[in-house]
Amino acid sequence: MKKAMNIFGSMILMMVIISCGKKTEQPVQQTLFSGKLAKVSFGGGYSDSFYYRQDGKLDKIIIFSDLGGTTYKEVYQFAYNSIGKVASVQIENGAEFRYAYVNDQVTAVSRYENGVKMSYKFINYVGQGTRLESIEDYEKTSPGAIGFAYTFKQEYTYHPDGNLKEEIRYQINQNGQATKYQTTRYDNYDQHLNVDNTFRHFLYLSGVPITVNNPTKITRRDEIAGSEQVYNYQFTYNGKAAPVKRTMSTGPLGSTETEVTYSYY
Repeated sequence: MKKAMNIFGSMILMMVIISCGKKTEQPVQQTLFSGKLAKVSFGGGYSDSFYYRQDGKLDKIIIFSDLGGTTYKEVYQFAYNSIGKVASVQIENGAEFRYAYVNDQVTAVSRYENGVKMSYKFINYVGQGTRLESIEDYEKTSPGAIGFAYTFKQEYTYHPDGNLKEEIRYQINQNGQATKYQTTRYDNYDQHLNVDNTFRHFLYLSGVPITVNNPTKITRRDEIAGSEQVYNYQFTYNGKAAPVKRTMSTGPLGSTETEVTYSYY
């Protein structure tokens, strides 16, 4: 579960999302999808490619890496229910994610392997369902276990303008006690569209609004060790104010840089 979730997450953060999309799987340009996100390239052979159905809904995401002649590819196939919400996401390795809704909002996501339920998440909202409040994780303690243990929790707070302010993560021990182990803070937002928001942690938060604009400073604090790491971001935009490049540096600007590029249909 964590591997799959973190694949796309490193796209924004980080969060975390060591993802990819195959070079030979370049999206075909179609006027119907003009302006939609087509590909995010992380450099070093990593990228994510996005494909859409005729009605414009996301059809699949292909993650791909090509490092030193060793390639890795995984396809995430989306299926929808009668009201147009994501019903499931199937992965080539046999894993499947199934979604439950209340009042058109996803409230639970369960992960299955070869038809066996292995874990699930509860998703909670505030503000009459307008903002994500927390996510609770439940996992099997062993592959053959019957029940599930409450293992992790994430809490979310927001800036006055509605953009994400903090994501706080807790580990839950066998006695149900929570220990804060990581806090990620998002600051210095620009006024441009965040195209990652639609897909951020796409297996669990697809369609759940978290942020509208792009944070240019992210601070991650290890609450156990008491250490912090600052990530600075700079964006380049096209004529439609959508990002085409994101440069990240750790510590002082320019110290250690990585570059992400965005392409569109």
